[in-house]
Amino acid sequence: MKSRLLATLLAACAALCVSSAVRADVLAHWTFEVTVPTTAGPHAAEAGDVGGQATGFHTSTATVYSNPVGNGSLESFSSNNWSTGDYYQFQTSTLGYHSIAVQWDQTRSSTGPGTFDLQWSDDGVNFLTLLDDYNIDAISWSSLTYNPLSTYGPIELPAAANNKANVYIRMTSQVTSASAGTNRIDDVIITGVIPEPTSLALLALGGVLLRRRRESR
Repeated sequence: MKSRLLATLLAACAALCVSSAVRADVLAHWTFEVTVPTTAGPHAAEAGDVGGQATGFHTSTATVYSNPVGNGSLESFSSNNWSTGDYYQFQTSTLGYHSIAVQWDQTRSSTGPGTFDLQWSDDGVNFLTLLDDYNIDAISWSSLTYNPLSTYGPIELPAAANNKANVYIRMTSQVTSASAGTNRIDDVIITGVIPEPTSLALLALGGVLLRRRRESR
């Protein structure tokens, strides 16, 4: 009876720990409604517990950055003159967080680049691919109406992205498009999970119960 009670308590602790630790916090959220992105940046995240910076990179010096309507919003981050390897980049810190994930909206003009890789790095130099050659349809956006067909993710990063001083996420073009072709991005959200205090307390209680069970044998 005592063993069964201890086992039940341990199972309850484990279940409560899991259920109380699954809430994802927003680390950084770029809406581009405040930091109007008419340059390559950096553009600060408008929301989130940690914050971060958004930038764009193009090899062409003729690239023009602009802020047309977003996906159900007034602003987005847009640019033209795309070459293979050009990218949008989003940086934040994941210190104290795990289960890092990213979600974003993206579209293009009819002649804009439509094939990208989603990549991540913890040093801003060496990048690993999360999504290879994902496709972007040319979907018209409206400031008044959100189109879910333009939303990608959430995509979870590997455990190696947990608890890092810096994490960089890139959407990198895999094609070269017409010079006037544009690609735009909006509503970029990076999330992470931090254990709730109740989870830590329950986990400690579970450890005490397990230790007492072993000592009683």
